[in-house]
Amino acid sequence: MFQQISHIRSLGLATIFKTYLSACGLYHELRRKPDGTSHSGRLAFILGRMVLKTFSITNGALEADTLRYIRAHTTIPVPRVYASAEGYGRRYLLMQAIEGDCLEDVWKDLDDAQKDSIVESLRSYISQLRALPPPYGRKVCALYGEGVRDGRITSSGPVGPFLDEASFNDYLVDAAEIFMDETTLPGIRARMREDHRIVFTHGDLAPRNIMVKDGKVAAIIDWEQSGWYPEHWEMVKAMWNPMDRKDLSWNNRIIAMFSEEDKKDWMVDRELSDHLVGGF
Repeated sequence: MFQQISHIRSLGLATIFKTYLSACGLYHELRRKPDGTSHSGRLAFILGRMVLKTFSITNGALEADTLRYIRAHTTIPVPRVYASAEGYGRRYLLMQAIEGDCLEDVWKDLDDAQKDSIVESLRSYISQLRALPPPYGRKVCALYGEGVRDGRITSSGPVGPFLDEASFNDYLVDAAEIFMDETTLPGIRARMREDHRIVFTHGDLAPRNIMVKDGKVAAIIDWEQSGWYPEHWEMVKAMWNPMDRKDLSWNNRIIAMFSEEDKKDWMVDRELSDHLVGGF
């Protein structure tokens, strides 16, 4: 049985983080929007060689526990978690600041050998994630069997969990219905597979979430959208918000990294997702 990783929910530690943000004049900015409603955003603050990341409890994933889980079960480079806490309506994550550059910023400056090496590393990392045994059978869910946060599906908070891939697909179709001719949806739904392996998925493997140093991957960051998804979903999300379309050297390498079956399933998903851009 999957064991929940220890997560510090110390009100005392949360108070320390809240006090720090208050001293910087930032806490009330997190709590309120200009219209007076509650703020649900995610913000990060650089503290020397550390990063303090904060989320609302409603929309914030247990990213600290996900990072601990990945460090414990794979060789994927991720930031080290120094502390995490929950209190005052927010979650806090104090973690290692990664030395290096965002891949999105330096991709154009890398040579072909470096680009190929980075993509090969990503291929290895995805294989490691897919080798993790799913603790909830066919369930599509976050780390602890809870609802998932996924920008391809919605920007309004967690959805699910879903009993199986069929339920997940039904939700995707229902979410697309408002944007599409409903007569086309049954045909799309009929082509959506329900027999994928359920595997652990980063869920946002875009260049902005890949840190590099000296032409090599230094860390994979931002695991907020990770969870147990159908096997093709990593490609769906990697291509959801890819690199600048004027430079296809990233997109073409990523497409080649996945299987032909993944590509077919990605194209089926695009029949839905291409109608959703700007629809959130």
